[in-house]
Amino acid sequence: MPFIGLITDWQQSDYYLGALKGSIYSRLGDAKIIDINHSILPHNIFQAAFVLKSCFSSFPDETVFIIGVSSYASGSNGYICFKYQNRYILTSDNGFFSLFTEEPYDTAVQLENKATTFPEKDIFAGYACRIIQQESIENFGPAITEYHKNLNFFPSLEKNAITGMVLYIDNYGNAITNISRTQFEKVGKDRNFIIYPGNNDFKIKTISDGYNNEDEGELIALFNSLDYLEIANIKISASQIIKLEVKSNIRIQFL
Repeated sequence: MPFIGLITDWQQSDYYLGALKGSIYSRLGDAKIIDINHSILPHNIFQAAFVLKSCFSSFPDETVFIIGVSSYASGSNGYICFKYQNRYILTSDNGFFSLFTEEPYDTAVQLENKATTFPEKDIFAGYACRIIQQESIENFGPAITEYHKNLNFFPSLEKNAITGMVLYIDNYGNAITNISRTQFEKVGKDRNFIIYPGNNDFKIKTISDGYNNEDEGELIALFNSLDYLEIANIKISASQIIKLEVKSNIRIQFL
């Protein structure tokens, strides 16, 4: 049986997670539920999109992902089920999918938009179980052709510079940005550069191969396993030292 993966900003300190799982199990007693991340910062769909992007391809086909972050019925479509690469994403029309990927979806349909303060339980749970039971999402509602896009997510590419932002700060304090290796190489063209993480007080002039190749305490930049630029500090929290937060600016100046 396929999995149902959960990403929320609930922090596991309230009843919401238990209520959602109970609703799923009451419909599908042998459901396989995976807790991907419940520590997303409140309403931070940027962070939620990065988490899903990081693990999406590791899940098998037919997995259903419920996104419980900023899930009130925003956007003209209310709630949407996206089918993408043989997996399914249930989310509000809040720009999440545009943050998750720039690629087109396979199919997307508008879901029931009934009044509720708990759409994860009252709306998404039922549709997730129907997908697991192999019902076609085309039965759920009308197909959509447009959805809300959050264009602030993408870095600004100039002739001699890239300006991006921090998307995610991991448990070690490493700051992962929205600047990809492809963008870096396209603009940089093998030129020297200076990376300004957050402000001009800290400068990085090289790209490291890994976390263990530099002196302890030295601020480094590297491209991680997802090929996104990451700011790190060996054995010390880089984000605390230079006061980086989600959405902090990262600027690369090419010389």
